[in-house]
Amino acid sequence: MGRKYVECRDFSGDDHCSEILTGNNDEELMEAVIKHAINMHGMANTTDFRTKVSMTFKEGTPTH
Repeated sequence: MGRKYVECRDFSGDDHCSEILTGNNDEELMEAVIKHAINMHGMANTTDFRTKVSMTFKEGTPTH
């Protein structure tokens, strides 16, 4: 199983946030996303948010 990543701007709606979060699996990545979303964007940790974010997960290593 390869690494996973997500770009914050893909799920937060904040085009200015350049944070790219990575994890070894879905669970690890989701925890990093939740921490970032709460601490940096004031988002709530809801089931709906988790579902939407998980659909933006990408396989591999970010190229930028």
